[in-house]
Amino acid sequence: MGIPSRIIERDTTLSPYSKAIGIHARTIEIVKLTDRHLYEEFGTQSWRNNSMRFYFSGSLTADIKSQPSKDSEFYVPWMLEQTRTVQILTEEYEKTGMGKVDRGWELLDTKVVEREIVQEQAPDGSTNEAKTTTMPTSWVETTMRRAIEGTNKRMGESVVLGTVEMAGEDEDKQYEVKVVRSEFLIASDGGRSTVRHRLNVPFLGRTRDYNLIIFDGHVETDLSLTNIAFINGDNRHSVGMFPIRDNRIRLSLDDGVLTQEQFDARGSKAVDKDYFEKLLQETMGTLKMKVLGYNWLTYYRVNERRAAQFTHKGRIFLAGDAAHCHSPAGGQGMNTGIQDSYNLAWKIAMVLNGTAPQTILDSYNEERIPIAEEIIKFSAKTLDNGLYQSWFSSIMRRLMLSIVPFLTRHLPNGSSRTNFSMLGLRYHQNSLNKSHKSQRYSPSAPASIGQRAPDNTLVPFTAHTLDTAVPRSESLSELEGNPTDKPMTIRLYELLAFPGAFHIIVFAADRLVKEEAFDSDLVKNIDHYQRGWLSRWPGLRGVLDSKSETVVSKKMKSTPQFMVHVITSQTPSTSSNSHNHGTTATATAMANRTAGFGKIYVDCEGGRLHRCYGFKGAARKKNGGGIVVLRPDTHIAFRVSNVDSAAWADVDEYFRSILTAS
Repeated sequence: MGIPSRIIERDTTLSPYSKAIGIHARTIEIVKLTDRHLYEEFGTQSWRNNSMRFYFSGSLTADIKSQPSKDSEFYVPWMLEQTRTVQILTEEYEKTGMGKVDRGWELLDTKVVEREIVQEQAPDGSTNEAKTTTMPTSWVETTMRRAIEGTNKRMGESVVLGTVEMAGEDEDKQYEVKVVRSEFLIASDGGRSTVRHRLNVPFLGRTRDYNLIIFDGHVETDLSLTNIAFINGDNRHSVGMFPIRDNRIRLSLDDGVLTQEQFDARGSKAVDKDYFEKLLQETMGTLKMKVLGYNWLTYYRVNERRAAQFTHKGRIFLAGDAAHCHSPAGGQGMNTGIQDSYNLAWKIAMVLNGTAPQTILDSYNEERIPIAEEIIKFSAKTLDNGLYQSWFSSIMRRLMLSIVPFLTRHLPNGSSRTNFSMLGLRYHQNSLNKSHKSQRYSPSAPASIGQRAPDNTLVPFTAHTLDTAVPRSESLSELEGNPTDKPMTIRLYELLAFPGAFHIIVFAADRLVKEEAFDSDLVKNIDHYQRGWLSRWPGLRGVLDSKSETVVSKKMKSTPQFMVHVITSQTPSTSSNSHNHGTTATATAMANRTAGFGKIYVDCEGGRLHRCYGFKGAARKKNGGGIVVLRPDTHIAFRVSNVDSAAWADVDEYFRSILTAS
């Protein structure tokens, strides 16, 4: 979105440890929405796992296959070790020219500086004395250092995952120290966050009695190296196996329940290789698992914690493990951190561009704290269900898993909206997500306020249209232009791949076919309001007029802040009911419009996407359809029934209520 930034990283080299290895559906969706090349790079480097196998007492009990979903094109996690994920993100980030990763720099302290600026204002043509006014202002001041020789790593520093204590200092090292000023600071500095400690933000929660041993390396086994597997041993311990690449696997071995006193008494013996291999063999039972080599072996004492607040004085924000930590069960950690940043980035960009007031950043705290609590609960439940079991609960779990494969064969391929895929996570009504002032719509209804916008397939109205003027996403012209007679389907989310833009989706039902002059009225409203919004809130053009224009890519230059898409449930030109020539001609002109400026698409399956958004595909008495406003992160911000002038005025009122006055 053209905002300059700087990332400081204490480590001088990339961590060699695999760490997070699963990228869930919502995160993949975010990557694709952000940049197609980034998405393709992740797609090339990662691999897919289509089933999970469960073993009890050495026997395969269940093989659960992933089921496709129409709500998202991504229904299985992409598997990629965090080392490679960080490499890809770093390379793509630095290619933008908007910033770099400065390695070797360690944050020592940070604070928000607040001042009042005194201004003298001389009255024009008046003999009165000049008026003195004060204006409050603030910024972030950060102290950081870099070791002149060696690294910033300290002697005796804890490397055990999940700890939250502060590390000590080394007295003999010499450092280069800098104090830098910035508009904002995002602290994604892990569970032991220096920023969180310096701001005295409580890290609420608990340290569990559960203990895990994490292994990454090469093994010799009779299990498949292409499937995720969970082995439940007769010793009432369990192990999760996650293939990585090059015949490497990740093992998460349940080391049982220990009180804090028992844990302290064990000391360093907990990560002893002999202990690990002995417990592993006992858990595997008759299944073969021989360790050939180690890349990583660490001990994990599970913490479930959340910062008391994620925002400090509207300038400093906690994200990722600095804001929340939990067990690795469910693979939610890295994904939640990326989604924290996705929620925050477009808001900061809008503030710096002058599009939105700084108070919009308060919604980060409002929205991400409930998500963190939900993720912590989900991870805790997953951990409880998957690790140390009593005899009775183990039997019940085995019974349930044995019937799941039979049930899934008969379930509809409807939705991926589970906590695991993270597609079902939602925000609620707040200063950004607003219900209509007079139209009641249940929070549990389809596509209600705060939900992630459902995805599905569409067909461009004119199959032969080759749109060469598509802003931002160069791929849309390829998707919308098809030289054959067969219409090419695209997904709604292909139209949303414009970082930083609001999307106004017009669900026209079948009114383009049924109602005379409906299309001309619709076009007038689209043109009037979109032109007004783009003039009032130009979005990225505010950045492109600055000195940074030389480093912003060409495809960013035409990114609008507001994009309009029209979806009809019935094709005007082919319907037998389409008797009005003016309607058909105008609709055809809409089909030839630039994507994002009122271009028209046809809903597949007789209006399935209409139903996903809570609208009927068939209109009644000129009041069918509706308008849905999607935030730049594709969560639903506002919705209104009908698409007449009054509905458009309501959408305009919504934008005026959340954005900066001109």
